[in-house]
Amino acid sequence: MSPTQPVVHCVSCEELHGEARTIFDDLIQKTGKVPKWLQVMANCEDTMVGFFSLFKSVMDNAPVSATLKWKVAYVVSDINKCEFCIGATKMKLVEFNISEEELAHIDQATDEKEKLAIEYARATTEHAYSIAPELVARMQSTFTDEEIVEITAVIGTFNFLNRFNDALRVLPETK
Repeated sequence: MSPTQPVVHCVSCEELHGEARTIFDDLIQKTGKVPKWLQVMANCEDTMVGFFSLFKSVMDNAPVSATLKWKVAYVVSDINKCEFCIGATKMKLVEFNISEEELAHIDQATDEKEKLAIEYARATTEHAYSIAPELVARMQSTFTDEEIVEITAVIGTFNFLNRFNDALRVLPETK
């Protein structure tokens, strides 16, 4: 096994059936490819189908904007040093016209809600068991309960993906 290859097999569309196959077919039709992490996760089809459904619902554009969600995902991935997710979140943020300069200074966002969400993402990723009550109070005074749950879901989803990708050596494509 090469150190640049995942620990497990990357599943192809032809190897899948049912809902898992439909997910792969839809992604190929919409984007021309299936992300490597999903190919790896497809080794356990029911996990892949369930997680993909969660991922889509967490990363949609409501009630928190997709741009803010992807910035939070980038921060989480950067903290965890997940090469695959850092690259993937950067590519997604480019679609939202976020520059490398903005990413380099993401903690100094000018939008206060965005700055708070990023601070919360850091605290939740680094020490969820002891988030400062003052930070929680600021989140509650700025975001609705639904938005707090959604931001926390983005953080949890990307902490999972970071660990999943790193443990199974899902690395960015080399050119």
